[in-house]
Amino acid sequence: MSRLYSIGELLIDFQSVGVAPLKDTQQFVKKAGGAPANVCVQAVKLKQQATYLTKVGCDAFGEFLIETLRGEGVDVSYISKSACHDTSLAFVSFAENGEREFSFYRRNAADLYFTEEDFKDVVFKRGDVLEFGSVALKTDVAKSTHKYLIDKARQAGALICFDPNLRFNLWEDKQELREVVKEFASFADVIKVGEDELSFVTELDGSKAVASMFTGNLKVLLVTNGGKGAKLYLNGQLRAAHEGYKVKTVDTTGAGDSFFGAFIAQLMQCGATPDNLLDGTVQYDKMLDFACKCGAYTTMSYGAIAAMGNKEKIDKAVK
Repeated sequence: MSRLYSIGELLIDFQSVGVAPLKDTQQFVKKAGGAPANVCVQAVKLKQQATYLTKVGCDAFGEFLIETLRGEGVDVSYISKSACHDTSLAFVSFAENGEREFSFYRRNAADLYFTEEDFKDVVFKRGDVLEFGSVALKTDVAKSTHKYLIDKARQAGALICFDPNLRFNLWEDKQELREVVKEFASFADVIKVGEDELSFVTELDGSKAVASMFTGNLKVLLVTNGGKGAKLYLNGQLRAAHEGYKVKTVDTTGAGDSFFGAFIAQLMQCGATPDNLLDGTVQYDKMLDFACKCGAYTTMSYGAIAAMGNKEKIDKAVK
């Protein structure tokens, strides 16, 4: 059976109790977070195997995160602990429409300092998936480790999936962020990106922005637009579009991760590889529909992992 490997940040989301700006929030609830970790959990809930690759601090927060992922059925054997670095923290508040305000505490985050040695025993096979984002691409050692794993996955015939998941307040220089995303986008077979993120990365709009992404190895581009749905492009051409599902949204945390996790899980179910993504056998319309359904379902409850569901729950709740 194929396996999803996600690499990146693993952090505590301290989510506000009630609706208020972050500066006015008085109480927070502790939740497990980190976009690639969320992708892993959604894939597991859809009956796929998943392993998370990261590092946390030697602290109670790190223990909590490991226990949470283990409890969700994610393989945590490649999550190491650092005595020199901290577990990442994020404080999150909510607006009335479910949108969020973030404040991150990760200047000395352990997930910025994992090395090739931490993952030397990871063995990919054909049909596996390696998925990652941009949040953990802030240091040279983390970038080098990502490239090491991408090379190993590519040589084994695994799919490379990338979600930039831009967090501007983590980067002092936006141009540096843009360049990092462009570099790592060139390695990916599948990319998921928000419409606003696409404009930022390419400095273009519309069809020109889409066309500019299809360099390197890219074959499938997913462009999301929140509750308004998503579009799917193959080799620069629109292949499928979905208007999204209308649900009562209380928290958008993890919606994009659920969407991407569901899409990847379906790629795994149909035996997708870098060689068959464009051969006409993949039912992209159905896959995009279910991915949108999963993203919508996650917005109906607070949190990310806690708000995700299996196929039966999602199909029953989102019509």
